[in-house]
Amino acid sequence: MAMFDESKAYAGQEDVFYDDGRELELLRFVYGRPDLDQIRGNSARVLAAIDEYARTQKYLMNVGEDKGRIVVELISEARPKTMVELGGYVGYSCILFADAVRRAGGEQYFTLERDPVFGAIIMALVDLAGLADFVTVVIGSSDPSIRRLHSQNLLKHIDILFLDHYKPAYTADLKRCEELRLVTPGSVLAADNVIKPGNPPYLEYVRSTVSEKRKSAGGGEHEPALGARFPDATAKQYAGRQDAERLVSARGNPNLVYESRLVKSFEPTGIPSKMSTAESSRFAHAMQNASLLVLSLMFLPLDTFILFLSYAVRVLVAIPATSHRARRRAACDNTGCFKPQTVLVTGVGMTKGLALARLFYTAGHNVVGADFEPPYLPISCGHFSRSVKRFHRLSKPDGTPVGSARYCQRIVDIVKKEHVSLWDGQAKEMVERFTPCRAAQFDAATTKKLHEKHSFIQYTRSVGLSVPETHTVTSSADALKILDDAHATGKKFILKYIGVDDAARGDMTLLPLNTPASTKAHTSRLQISEKRPWILQQFIDGPEFCTHALVVRGQVKAFTACPSAELLMHYKALPQNSALHRSMLRFTQELAAASDLEHFTGHLSFDFLVDRDEAREAEQDPNNQGRVTLYPIECNPRAHTAVVLFSDTPEMAEAYLPLLDEHESAREQQPKKSLHGVCSVVEPVYPRNHAKYYWIGHDLVTLVVLPALSLFSRRGNSFVEVFGSFRAFLEHLLLWNDGTYEIWDPLPAWWLYHVYWPFQFALMLRTGRKWSRVNVSTTKIFSC
Repeated sequence: MAMFDESKAYAGQEDVFYDDGRELELLRFVYGRPDLDQIRGNSARVLAAIDEYARTQKYLMNVGEDKGRIVVELISEARPKTMVELGGYVGYSCILFADAVRRAGGEQYFTLERDPVFGAIIMALVDLAGLADFVTVVIGSSDPSIRRLHSQNLLKHIDILFLDHYKPAYTADLKRCEELRLVTPGSVLAADNVIKPGNPPYLEYVRSTVSEKRKSAGGGEHEPALGARFPDATAKQYAGRQDAERLVSARGNPNLVYESRLVKSFEPTGIPSKMSTAESSRFAHAMQNASLLVLSLMFLPLDTFILFLSYAVRVLVAIPATSHRARRRAACDNTGCFKPQTVLVTGVGMTKGLALARLFYTAGHNVVGADFEPPYLPISCGHFSRSVKRFHRLSKPDGTPVGSARYCQRIVDIVKKEHVSLWDGQAKEMVERFTPCRAAQFDAATTKKLHEKHSFIQYTRSVGLSVPETHTVTSSADALKILDDAHATGKKFILKYIGVDDAARGDMTLLPLNTPASTKAHTSRLQISEKRPWILQQFIDGPEFCTHALVVRGQVKAFTACPSAELLMHYKALPQNSALHRSMLRFTQELAAASDLEHFTGHLSFDFLVDRDEAREAEQDPNNQGRVTLYPIECNPRAHTAVVLFSDTPEMAEAYLPLLDEHESAREQQPKKSLHGVCSVVEPVYPRNHAKYYWIGHDLVTLVVLPALSLFSRRGNSFVEVFGSFRAFLEHLLLWNDGTYEIWDPLPAWWLYHVYWPFQFALMLRTGRKWSRVNVSTTKIFSC
């Protein structure tokens, strides 16, 4: 399966994603374009206009380019005279496929759509595409429409049948076509959505043998259970619209035998159709977990060989990381000028925690690690790192005040027991109150101010730094007032929920929409209130970047910036002298310098957007020292996975040590500053080299296993595409660094892939928990 072009992704699918006025908005959008005369009579341009609406305005449940291409290739091979589509929606697939059928020498195309409004939209767009004389739009329920076309001798045979309507009707309508001899040997079926959200009855029927179908056929027509074996979201998708849906299942033709293939592709939003979702069956999720367990077992011998080979090399060869530690410890013994500290690092099971532990270790310090683990089950990969002198198990807080207090007390007990002098973690106030330990963490009030989107934007604006235009709204009326004014300026905005809501987070609809009514309909569904406030933030069209910084008493001691990475799986630092890097550093320094210097200490990470044209100019002139306009959209007041870029920079550990100097006056050290810049600032620590980082487990699945399996699919990846994926994997394997593996500390990587993740997949097999993605670097599982 080829990689998805992210620039073509549709807007995210909302809870309500059709029949809310967006279909009529689409029609106005297309017919209101200034280049309408150039679009008229051109199918490709009409499709491009529909795609543009779905990408920049609101999601449309179209087949999309990727899945559509599969059917177009099928049409070019089968060269049908007659093609029938069940479920037309707004006509995207109708225009795409009808144009392909006509070019292949076909004679007619039928699209059956139950909703009269959708049917009228199809007619209007089909006419605009110049296909009105080739396409017949039939409005009404599919079963009576099929029978009527047959009885009137308008439809005699179906060469290709495309099913993309009400999912429980797939099997019933196919049987009706068989019974009427419309579908016969040689007919081709193309059914969408049988993988996601899934259609078990249809797949079972087309894969059944003649004897199995004869046995289950029974006698005559009957009315099957409407939502049998379908989740409510599918079975009740059209509930309340027009009259109630009725299915009448005919006997069909049990003598027909189909050759069935599953073809994996992408939804128009960019989500792979192969991905298990909440609507996928438990069996599909079980197979997902079992497959990954088998993959772990397959690579166990090779990874075990690499593990022992690493130990052998470590004995025979001096490795820079551990050699540096040996030199520091020797200096301590001989001169006493270096004093090793005891550092507590929590979250050593995640890459960022493990990277920090290794940094302190190679700098000559003693590291105590801690992470969440089940009792008596050492599954955290950092538990067995060479860099961790001792490990302590933590229990996850349950979200209650008592649970939080219990967690904080556990940290204090560890600090006292191990005589920790420096800690990288939360609960700063309690640890520093009851122990001499110092925490590289912002206090609770600062953390809350920086973490919450609206308060972060307000604070950033208050210190004179640039921010995208942002408004906090507590009602739909507040949002509509701002969006009404935006019509005149041409600005676009995105509504973001202030709290944590994964469903709302995926909605990137650009507002305002084409009409005030459609904008009002969209905002009214979001349940905006004083108890559930949202922010309305200006949309910036351009690339996204992320940063990681260590700030001690208002001074940036370490800093790096890199392009944002999907799922935190690939990292490459920006050049230190580039305009983008310098601008992000200045922003971080200015925000830190404007704070309460005595208390402003912790990890500071930002997500920035940069205007596309300005970013392009900066990249074309990497030595440009000018200032790039940055639009901060989020702050994470904690360590970022980008800290892995410092893996071979032990100087990073030294940047923390001023925390332990009680006599240092932060205000005396702080240089004079202005609203628009900081002068005479000591350069922070940067990553020593420009190594690139990846995670082999992630790349092995996405760049090797899945592309290789697609070769066995008739419409999977081509050899050229698979070769490209393999080449990218080899490039990462040979030229990039793995985020978990170190030759001097190989056990954590082995433990991650052969203990931690197998335990998680086995646990989900036992409990039946459903998930859609996993993040190898943060060990996070995204439930669905």
